[in-house]
Amino acid sequence: MAYSRPGTYFYERFLPTPIATTATAVAAGACIGAFERGPESVTLVTSWYDFVRRFGGYNNNFPATFEVSQFFKSGGTELYVRRVLHTTRPSGDTTSVLAAAANIVVNNGASGGSAHTVYTFTAKDKGADGNLLRVQLTKTAAWSSTNTYFDVTILKESGTTSTDATTDDVVLEVFTNVNFADPLSSDWAESVINSEVGGSQYVTLTMAPLVSGGATLAERRVIAEAYLVLASGANGDAPTLVDYQKALYTGTSPKLYNNSDFSNIDRPLVFFVPALWSILSSGDAASLQDDVSSWAAANNGFAVMDTPSGRSVADALTDSAAITDSANAAVYYPWIYISDPVGRKNNALRKISPASSVAGLYLATDRTTGPFKAPAGIRAALGGAVAIERQLSNLDLDTLNANASPINAVRDLPGAGVVVMGARTLLQDGTPNRYVNMRRSLIYIKKRLSDLSQNVLFETNDEQLWARIRTSFAVMLNEYRNQGGLRGENAADAFYVKCDAENNGPDTVAQGQVNIEVGLALEYPAEFVVITLSQTTGVK
Repeated sequence: MAYSRPGTYFYERFLPTPIATTATAVAAGACIGAFERGPESVTLVTSWYDFVRRFGGYNNNFPATFEVSQFFKSGGTELYVRRVLHTTRPSGDTTSVLAAAANIVVNNGASGGSAHTVYTFTAKDKGADGNLLRVQLTKTAAWSSTNTYFDVTILKESGTTSTDATTDDVVLEVFTNVNFADPLSSDWAESVINSEVGGSQYVTLTMAPLVSGGATLAERRVIAEAYLVLASGANGDAPTLVDYQKALYTGTSPKLYNNSDFSNIDRPLVFFVPALWSILSSGDAASLQDDVSSWAAANNGFAVMDTPSGRSVADALTDSAAITDSANAAVYYPWIYISDPVGRKNNALRKISPASSVAGLYLATDRTTGPFKAPAGIRAALGGAVAIERQLSNLDLDTLNANASPINAVRDLPGAGVVVMGARTLLQDGTPNRYVNMRRSLIYIKKRLSDLSQNVLFETNDEQLWARIRTSFAVMLNEYRNQGGLRGENAADAFYVKCDAENNGPDTVAQGQVNIEVGLALEYPAEFVVITLSQTTGVK
């Protein structure tokens, strides 16, 4: 351009700016299991304390609690929990117990009257260790047509009968300023107590209609403050294979693994099933593991599995061979011993399956290094593990690792503790699919690129968009390479991103499609270290 006079001239140039992404590619744990109490909906817990508060603590009747604890001890920090209950629990009950209830009678008018309403508090579960639950109502101020609020406290009775002293009861939940008179209020008792978010984990509240009379809602009043005892219910039957499967897929033919209770979680999940061998028969447990593997393959997740207790190496390999070969699943063996937190003698041990501990190790490795690091080696210790069920010989290790459906060994090494010494998936097809870290690295990258791609939907499909895509994908992949996730001395050796007119011709554009081709050089684990020694005679 020629400049004919002095002055300031402007040019507009659109640079290919990176596309923002989110942190949803970071993996979390996921499990389905039988627990003493808690919601049936998928619930995120972020610590062992958080889990205990919602689903109950160590309990011999619910062995899954011990394995969930191991998930956190081995480094897991986020766990999506789906409580599984028997299908034939009592009609209308949302838990595995026979609901026990206590009523509150609400009279009408300042001076009572014959018309009344009954509020029924129903226990979701019996109290821990079979103790009773109590509901305490406390007036926040004198009752009137304009002040109809109570504080509601849910307590666990410290004794085993309703006549025990109440001064040492344990407070479980407190709901302040709850309205018992106006259903249109945002503080309406039923809404507050029964809310899925922030509501009670222990009781539900229902209101029966007025029995007689014509008093208005504002004229109702609670006769007196009181402790209302909720007697313990009885635990229902143990869940069956069908109950577990309902949490993983809908339909039977085909099984819709991408339409499960976990499908709405927008991040990769490392899945395990705590104590499945204690709840289900061996045949049903094996069938469930195949379902878990299928769920992981359909949902960009990874399944961590194990074998029954007491199995020989040959039997364990038979178990792994029964599971459909998948790059999204790995099996670990043998079982481990932990210090029993409820043991009745000093140094008591409890034997548990290793999957929950390994799942926690996966996430700990992600956090300290990255998903490209194999969750194995002498520094890959299982938290809280003190011994293993079976010592493995060199021949055993060779057999486990070289099998067509390999099993990753858990070993007790002097100076290192109980560690994982294997990183192979069930799909040994000669590609990167055969290693846990390479498959999980791909899972992570797929999610990151998927998140990046969401931002280009309905954008103008032209060279400018393609340049933005190439830039944003390259920035993300180069960051991953710098962390150690891709091989190559430079970016060109580690990856490429192709999105241009060559793979997005006029027909593709007319169909509303954008084709993006990505090539990756994934990091292989140093599974075998080969050292060649030679002896020479020194030459002077």
